[in-house]
Amino acid sequence: MTLSEMERLSGKLETDWFANAFDALYPIVYAHRTVEAATAESAFAIDQLKLCESCSVLDLCCGNGRHMVHLLQHTPHVTGLDYSPDLLGFARVQLGETARLLRGDMRAIPFEGVFDAVANFFTSFGYFQDYSENLSVAQGIARALKPKGRFFVDYLNPDYVRSHLDPETHRKAGDLDIHERRWVDESTKRVNKVTEVSRAGQPVSNSSESVRLYSPVELDALLDEAGLTVEARYGDYDGSAVDPLRPRQIIVGTRAN
Repeated sequence: MTLSEMERLSGKLETDWFANAFDALYPIVYAHRTVEAATAESAFAIDQLKLCESCSVLDLCCGNGRHMVHLLQHTPHVTGLDYSPDLLGFARVQLGETARLLRGDMRAIPFEGVFDAVANFFTSFGYFQDYSENLSVAQGIARALKPKGRFFVDYLNPDYVRSHLDPETHRKAGDLDIHERRWVDESTKRVNKVTEVSRAGQPVSNSSESVRLYSPVELDALLDEAGLTVEARYGDYDGSAVDPLRPRQIIVGTRAN
């Protein structure tokens, strides 16, 4: 992708992209992100969080509830929080009327000292442009936890992103044609994506995504400032170490006090 193309696409990025990206089309465009695909991820998180049957858990940015399905099989005390009313609607259908689901902004998590554990799956961190806003998410996690409560943040690996990013893809989901373009803006340290969805040549939707690329050192410093202590870091759900060939940066730790 040329510099001029990146500049053109950057004009399509919305500061509050997350307000529109997770609409009713999201589970269709990303149909491969299923409850079944979340099975091993949830099992790894349950182990790392040391969840017991009586533990209380916050699934932060729970989306359509695909991880909550598995968490609820381990403990009934699971609360899901998400900003998208569409995804929460899907979660309600999937989880049933008794599931604890709440619409909220992760910059203002409305709990204090409530949970034994907080889980944040699938790169639902680093959304915001300002450091202070991303810090407020981490501070909210710390505040929501009981003393010595545990957290699990599944984040991307910046080194892997930079070396493996596919700048342009075309794929189909049912009768939808999906055109995705991706690039890293080193001036802002963000990985960006613009997605155009069409049907029979007619536009259906346009959306964007943008996530801050925090290095392990940067992320540790942010979490420490928020009152969270990192105990372990993994490069994927198989428990491997973080290195440039591993796609994830999974952070596990505790509230500092």
